[in-house]
Amino acid sequence: MPDITVTDETYTRLSEFKQVVEAVVDEQLDFATCAETVLIRGMDSMLEDLIGSQEVSTLIASFQQIAARFPAQVYAFVAETLKRGASAQQQDQLRRKLGFSIPHED
Repeated sequence: MPDITVTDETYTRLSEFKQVVEAVVDEQLDFATCAETVLIRGMDSMLEDLIGSQEVSTLIASFQQIAARFPAQVYAFVAETLKRGASAQQQDQLRRKLGFSIPHED
């Protein structure tokens, strides 16, 4: 695992903040796991701050542009998300909306 250098003050704050993270997740964490959790949550929060206030149309256009640049990753992600989260009824509605017909068994 790569090392990350932080100031002594930041290290102390993170060391003391570990107890807050452990209270939230309700389990003991090693320092590296705690640091990774804080970093990931921080990055997610910053990304949310940056894009959360955008118009839906801007977010859709951005998603479409990402899909154009990285089609394999984006479309695989969309397919996995649909398989995992959409109910059969939602999938049926989506198929119809996208113009896909579903063969009916006799």
